[in-house]
Amino acid sequence: MNEIITRLNEIEEKAEAIISDAKSRKEQLVFRMEQDKSEIDGRIEQAERETEQRLKERFFGETKQQIVRMEDKTKEAESRLEEEFARTKEQRAEELFQKIIQM
Repeated sequence: MNEIITRLNEIEEKAEAIISDAKSRKEQLVFRMEQDKSEIDGRIEQAERETEQRLKERFFGETKQQIVRMEDKTKEAESRLEEEFARTKEQRAEELFQKIIQM
């Protein structure tokens, strides 16, 4: 009977050692998973920041190009109007003068 109790105690001690080892491994795995999660989160955040930066640069680059094109078109239109005015100012002044005289 003593031998059975001793054997049961040995089995219980081995079971407790196995459970303790399993808990320790579980804690290590949880710690490692948290580290991996943090690393992955960091990589994702970095990738998102880089993507956002590229999109901003692309958007602002395209917007700047549109502004430059609009400024060029405005300058061209202004030049054409100035040229037309220079060509026709004498005639327009004469027409205006004639209208004033006829009143």
